[in-house]
Amino acid sequence: MRERSVTLAACLALVACGKGGGRTRDGGVDSATRSAAASPSAAVSPSPPGPPSGTLRGDASSGCRAIRGPIELPIRGPAALSVRGDVVDAVLDDNGRPRVLSFPVAAISASASAVREPLEGGSTAGMSVPCAVAGDRVFCPDKSGGVHRTTRDGADDRVVASTRSGTPVAAAAIGRTHALVSYLASRRTSEGMVKEAWIGVDDEAPVRLSEDGSGATAVALSPRGASVLAIIVDARAALTAVHVRPLTYDGRLRVGEDAVVFVGGPGERHTAGALAIPAAGPAWALVPIGQDVRTFGLAMVRVDDPPRVDEPSSWSIYPNGIDPSPIAATAGARMWVVRARPQAAEPSSPRVLEVGDLDAEGAFASHDTVAVSGAPTHVAAVADGRGGLWISWVDGSGSWIERLACK
Repeated sequence: MRERSVTLAACLALVACGKGGGRTRDGGVDSATRSAAASPSAAVSPSPPGPPSGTLRGDASSGCRAIRGPIELPIRGPAALSVRGDVVDAVLDDNGRPRVLSFPVAAISASASAVREPLEGGSTAGMSVPCAVAGDRVFCPDKSGGVHRTTRDGADDRVVASTRSGTPVAAAAIGRTHALVSYLASRRTSEGMVKEAWIGVDDEAPVRLSEDGSGATAVALSPRGASVLAIIVDARAALTAVHVRPLTYDGRLRVGEDAVVFVGGPGERHTAGALAIPAAGPAWALVPIGQDVRTFGLAMVRVDDPPRVDEPSSWSIYPNGIDPSPIAATAGARMWVVRARPQAAEPSSPRVLEVGDLDAEGAFASHDTVAVSGAPTHVAAVADGRGGLWISWVDGSGSWIERLACK
């Protein structure tokens, strides 16, 4: 019988046994160091000031170029991105109702040049959390925490869950026509109020996703073949545990065995994670977190099929810590990663969005950086069917979306 989930006490034991960062490959050398020789842009030494907001800096051999945008979105809030054929949808949360902006996916031209597209008259304030998309269903939290399920045009509105106000939800399609939604809820225990992750499919009663004895501060879902992977981050003052569970559907939702794939140090208020799913091979759980008291970076944790307890991990180190530390990843033949990080080690260093990808061994290679205004609070990414990468972010100047062509 495989080992079941690790409770808080067992997590503390893992840390005490020196497994706080999982099994690190290459003798503990982080992936940023390993990839620096092959990709100089992966190094994290201090850099000169970045270009104006929304522009890219990189070299011709490995960089990216903007081929559309940045385009200012009408609501200053995070967008969920999804692909429908030759269209990319940016879905904004208008207090529980989706507001969808669709962008055509054209063939990439070598001569294409992008221009900044600010919104005439400016944008309006929006929610601090995004909608989540599962096929033709959209799940949007409202200001009170009610989670609305609608179609993309806002029809068939129904409140299907109640979450903690201001906490994000996650969604994914499963079994072709069914929609999963996961959210956080609070329960009073002998230890006080505990945040738990719950999950439901269609109109079935939701079930608890986080194990008894574990909490949840963030959840992400991503399809993996015919199943869906769930990553549950439980960030506490003493440690941060990252759980992974496979989900299947055969007429009813089947929640697979819980595996604590990674145990790290204390989490911050906004500690969350993302999943990078390749076309074949292991998936990768990505969590920006402190490696130790002096070092902050991106933990890249292997997720086998089925997931195993204490999976191997590697690191890509940031110049300094950052909270919030938004991250997004894509699925497919190429696993793109978009992350916010400080440009340099100084506390006052500007923030940038870094665009890179993961190889089959989970090593991160940087391709370019996007300058932003102030501290970005959210990022999203999706690859279209014509070789383009769409990213969206929220910063001090508003909410933006941009299409990139990367080497």
